[in-house]
Amino acid sequence: MTAVVVGLLVLAAAAAAGVPIVRWWSERRPTARELPPLVIPFREASAGSAEPVPMLAPRPAARVTQAVGVETVARPEHGVRAAEPAPFEVEDRKPVPNETIRFRRPTEEPVQLLPGRLEVLAGDPGYREIRFVHLPGEPMQLILGRESGPSAQYVALRSGTVSRRHARFAFENGRWSVSNLSKTNPVVVNDDELGHAEGERALADGDRIELGEVVLRFRAR
Repeated sequence: MTAVVVGLLVLAAAAAAGVPIVRWWSERRPTARELPPLVIPFREASAGSAEPVPMLAPRPAARVTQAVGVETVARPEHGVRAAEPAPFEVEDRKPVPNETIRFRRPTEEPVQLLPGRLEVLAGDPGYREIRFVHLPGEPMQLILGRESGPSAQYVALRSGTVSRRHARFAFENGRWSVSNLSKTNPVVVNDDELGHAEGERALADGDRIELGEVVLRFRAR
C-alpha cells in the first residue's frame, strides 16, 4: 500500500514539473496564429540606405462618370473599355434680337390638271411621265427645255441634247399641238422633223415625240 502511494506522488510531481516544459515548447513552435501575413508591407527607406526601398503602388480605383440622360457607367483605368454613350450636346442659347424680322410665307400656286400627258420612254430617268397643268391667268401650255422656268408649266429635261427652250405644247379647242422653239435642234414627231418656222402640229394619241435623245409618247388622256 505504501509503495502505491509513493508511486502516485512521484507521478504527480513529474506531471507538475512537466507542465512548464510543455508550455515552453509550445510557445517556441510556430502555430497558425503566428504565420506571417501574405503581403508584407515594405519599410520606408532610411536616410543612410543606398538604394530606395520599393513601395507597393496603390490599386487604381474604378472611376465613375455619368453621361447626360443615360445610366451611370463605370470605366476601369486598364483593360478593354466598353462602348460608352456620348453625352447629349446642348446648343448655346442665343439671345433673341430686338428688331423684328419680316417673315414671308411661301405661297402655293393653284394648279389645274389638263387632259393628256407625256410618257417618258428614254433620255431622262428623272421622269416617268409629264402632266399638263394650267395656272390661273396663264395660257394653257407646257414648255419643255434644258432650263427650268418660273412656274409649273416649265419642265426641265436633264439632257445636253435638249435646247434651253425646245418645245411648246399648247391646248386649244380640246386638242394638243406642239411647236419647235429651238433654232438649232428639231422636234421630231413620228420620224418627221418639225422646224422652228413650221408652226404648230396637232397631236394624236400615241404620237412619238423626240427632243434630242429624250423620247416621249403623247397620250390624249
